[in-house]
Amino acid sequence: MRRVLPMMLAIVLPLLASACARQEPTSGPPEIAYGRDICVQCGMIISEPRFATAYRLPDGTVEKFDDLGGLLVHGHQTGELDRATVWVHDADTEEWVDADAAFYVATATGQTPMGYGIFAFADRKAAERFAAGSGGTVMTWDELVAIPAERIGSSPSTP
Repeated sequence: MRRVLPMMLAIVLPLLASACARQEPTSGPPEIAYGRDICVQCGMIISEPRFATAYRLPDGTVEKFDDLGGLLVHGHQTGELDRATVWVHDADTEEWVDADAAFYVATATGQTPMGYGIFAFADRKAAERFAAGSGGTVMTWDELVAIPAERIGSSPSTP
Protein backbone atom coordinates (compact mmCIF):
# COMPACT_ATOMS: atom_id res chain seq x y z
CA MET A 1 0.00 0.00 0.00
CA ARG A 2 2.87 2.37 0.78
CA ARG A 3 4.17 1.97 -2.78
CA VAL A 4 0.78 2.28 -4.45
CA LEU A 5 -0.23 5.62 -2.91
CA PRO A 6 2.80 7.61 -4.15
CA MET A 7 2.43 6.04 -7.60
CA MET A 8 -1.27 6.94 -7.75
CA LEU A 9 -0.53 10.50 -6.62
CA ALA A 10 2.15 10.79 -9.31
CA ILE A 11 -0.46 9.87 -11.91
CA VAL A 12 -3.52 11.69 -10.56
CA LEU A 13 -2.00 15.05 -9.50
CA PRO A 14 -0.70 16.03 -12.97
CA LEU A 15 -4.07 15.09 -14.48
CA LEU A 16 -5.90 17.25 -11.95
CA ALA A 17 -3.52 20.15 -12.54
CA SER A 18 -3.97 20.00 -16.30
CA ALA A 19 -7.75 19.82 -15.95
CA CYS A 20 -7.73 22.99 -13.84
CA ALA A 21 -5.39 24.90 -16.14
CA ARG A 22 -6.88 27.72 -18.19
CA GLN A 23 -7.72 26.34 -21.63
CA GLU A 24 -7.00 28.57 -24.62
CA PRO A 25 -9.83 28.64 -27.20
CA THR A 26 -8.84 26.83 -30.40
CA SER A 27 -10.45 29.38 -32.71
CA GLY A 28 -11.31 33.05 -32.57
CA PRO A 29 -9.40 35.54 -30.49
CA PRO A 30 -7.51 34.20 -27.50
CA GLU A 31 -8.25 35.03 -23.89
CA ILE A 32 -5.84 37.50 -22.35
CA ALA A 33 -5.37 37.57 -18.58
CA TYR A 34 -4.80 41.32 -18.18
CA GLY A 35 -2.26 42.09 -15.51
CA ARG A 36 -0.78 38.57 -15.81
CA ASP A 37 -0.09 37.62 -19.45
CA ILE A 38 3.23 38.78 -20.87
CA CYS A 39 3.86 40.38 -24.27
CA VAL A 40 6.01 38.03 -26.35
CA GLN A 41 7.83 40.97 -27.99
CA CYS A 42 8.79 43.22 -25.08
CA GLY A 43 8.27 41.02 -22.01
CA MET A 44 5.97 43.53 -20.31
CA ILE A 45 2.66 42.64 -18.67
CA ILE A 46 -0.36 43.13 -20.93
CA SER A 47 -2.61 45.50 -19.02
CA GLU A 48 -4.66 47.63 -21.42
CA PRO A 49 -7.35 45.87 -23.48
CA ARG A 50 -7.66 48.67 -26.05
CA PHE A 51 -4.04 48.08 -27.15
CA ALA A 52 -3.77 44.30 -26.73
CA THR A 53 -3.34 42.23 -29.87
CA ALA A 54 -2.73 38.57 -30.63
CA TYR A 55 -2.30 36.05 -33.38
CA ARG A 56 -2.74 32.32 -33.80
CA LEU A 57 -0.58 30.18 -36.06
CA PRO A 58 -1.94 27.16 -37.95
CA ASP A 59 -0.37 24.81 -35.36
CA GLY A 60 -2.43 26.51 -32.62
CA THR A 61 0.40 28.57 -31.14
CA VAL A 62 -0.91 31.87 -29.78
CA GLU A 63 1.28 34.96 -29.37
CA LYS A 64 -0.01 37.91 -27.31
CA PHE A 65 1.15 41.53 -27.38
CA ASP A 66 0.61 44.71 -25.37
CA ASP A 67 1.01 47.00 -28.42
CA LEU A 68 0.07 46.54 -32.07
CA GLY A 69 3.50 47.80 -33.12
CA GLY A 70 5.12 44.99 -31.12
CA LEU A 71 2.97 42.43 -32.92
CA LEU A 72 4.01 43.85 -36.28
CA VAL A 73 7.72 43.94 -35.43
CA HIS A 74 7.65 40.41 -33.98
CA GLY A 75 5.60 39.08 -36.88
CA HIS A 76 8.02 40.56 -39.43
CA GLN A 77 11.10 39.33 -37.57
CA THR A 78 9.77 35.78 -37.24
CA GLY A 79 8.05 35.66 -40.63
CA GLU A 80 4.84 34.55 -38.90
CA LEU A 81 2.47 37.28 -40.11
CA ASP A 82 1.98 35.63 -43.50
CA ARG A 83 0.43 32.55 -41.93
CA ALA A 84 -1.10 33.95 -38.74
CA THR A 85 -4.70 34.85 -37.99
CA VAL A 86 -4.49 38.23 -36.26
CA TRP A 87 -6.88 40.04 -33.90
CA VAL A 88 -6.76 43.57 -32.58
CA HIS A 89 -8.89 45.50 -30.14
CA ASP A 90 -11.01 48.44 -31.23
CA ALA A 91 -9.49 51.50 -29.52
CA ASP A 92 -12.95 52.83 -28.64
CA THR A 93 -14.97 49.76 -27.64
CA GLU A 94 -12.13 47.39 -26.65
CA GLU A 95 -13.90 44.62 -28.59
CA TRP A 96 -11.84 42.09 -30.55
CA VAL A 97 -11.75 42.71 -34.32
CA ASP A 98 -10.27 40.55 -37.06
CA ALA A 99 -7.18 42.47 -38.20
CA ASP A 100 -8.16 42.25 -41.88
CA ALA A 101 -11.47 43.99 -41.17
CA ALA A 102 -10.06 46.80 -38.99
CA PHE A 103 -8.80 50.27 -39.91
CA TYR A 104 -5.63 51.65 -38.41
CA VAL A 105 -4.39 55.09 -37.49
CA ALA A 106 -0.68 55.68 -37.11
CA THR A 107 0.10 58.91 -35.32
CA ALA A 108 3.06 60.49 -33.59
CA THR A 109 0.78 62.11 -30.99
CA GLY A 110 -1.05 59.01 -29.72
CA GLN A 111 0.31 57.14 -26.71
CA THR A 112 0.37 53.34 -26.81
CA PRO A 113 2.08 51.06 -24.27
CA MET A 114 5.34 50.72 -26.20
CA GLY A 115 5.11 54.03 -28.05
CA TYR A 116 4.39 52.75 -31.56
CA GLY A 117 1.36 55.04 -31.87
CA ILE A 118 -0.83 52.67 -33.91
CA PHE A 119 -4.54 52.42 -33.06
CA ALA A 120 -7.12 49.97 -34.44
CA PHE A 121 -10.77 50.69 -35.14
CA ALA A 122 -13.61 48.45 -36.30
CA ASP A 123 -15.30 51.40 -38.04
CA ARG A 124 -13.62 53.44 -40.79
CA LYS A 125 -15.46 56.64 -39.79
CA ALA A 126 -14.17 56.31 -36.20
CA ALA A 127 -10.64 55.85 -37.56
CA GLU A 128 -11.04 58.94 -39.78
CA ARG A 129 -12.28 61.03 -36.84
CA PHE A 130 -9.35 59.90 -34.70
CA ALA A 131 -6.88 60.55 -37.53
CA ALA A 132 -8.25 64.06 -38.09
CA GLY A 133 -7.84 64.90 -34.41
CA SER A 134 -4.40 63.35 -34.04
CA GLY A 135 -2.74 64.20 -37.34
CA GLY A 136 -2.54 60.52 -38.18
CA THR A 137 -3.03 58.46 -41.29
CA VAL A 138 -5.79 55.86 -41.80
CA MET A 139 -4.56 52.55 -43.20
CA THR A 140 -5.85 49.07 -43.96
CA TRP A 141 -4.22 45.92 -42.60
CA ASP A 142 -2.44 45.29 -45.91
CA GLU A 143 -1.01 48.82 -45.90
CA LEU A 144 0.07 48.50 -42.27
CA VAL A 145 1.74 45.11 -42.78
CA ALA A 146 3.62 46.49 -45.79
CA ILE A 147 5.63 48.81 -43.51
CA PRO A 148 9.06 47.25 -42.89
CA ALA A 149 9.74 46.23 -39.27
CA GLU A 150 12.49 48.81 -38.84
CA ARG A 151 10.11 51.65 -39.79
CA ILE A 152 7.18 50.68 -37.55
CA GLY A 153 6.64 53.50 -35.11
CA SER A 154 9.49 55.62 -36.50
CA SER A 155 7.37 57.71 -38.84
CA PRO A 156 3.77 56.72 -38.18
CA SER A 157 2.08 59.10 -40.57
CA THR A 158 4.12 57.82 -43.52
CA PRO A 159 3.74 54.13 -44.49
